[in-house]
Amino acid sequence: MTASTRLALTRSTLRLFDDAAALKVALNYGLGMQDGPIWGPIGVAGNLFTLAYLQAEKIGWLIDTGLLKVSEETEFKVKTSHKLFWSLYAFVGLIKCAQARFTQASLTTTKLLLDVVHVVSWLPRGWLWGNAMQTRHASGIATLAAIMGLVVHYNGMRLLPRK
Repeated sequence: MTASTRLALTRSTLRLFDDAAALKVALNYGLGMQDGPIWGPIGVAGNLFTLAYLQAEKIGWLIDTGLLKVSEETEFKVKTSHKLFWSLYAFVGLIKCAQARFTQASLTTTKLLLDVVHVVSWLPRGWLWGNAMQTRHASGIATLAAIMGLVVHYNGMRLLPRK
């Protein structure tokens, strides 16, 4: 197994525990009234896509580990829906960056754009640019996105008010 495959498996296994945090964020955000009639629904959609993505990922994980047996057609549908919700989640995140501060927004936009490029590359052929990249290129983009995620996090920490 290659290092990128092991990292991908580790990330998907660890995301099995993201439900509580994602649900808490969605419940705290509510219907997004605080963000107005345009950004509120976009935020709600992002939360719904996140929750749907996590559930589809769990089902895919169960299929991959052999704990859930389904037909090839159902497996294809589950994995395609997982990638579709992941793409929508990343795309909504990209749109929401228009609200943030310029530097943080630029970093976050770059990270989310890398996420969109990465995840869409795993969609089936015929879905945007799905399946057009070589695995090593998609893995390279995923690695860049992960590094950008760390940069975004630490830059955001720097922007927080000091106590």
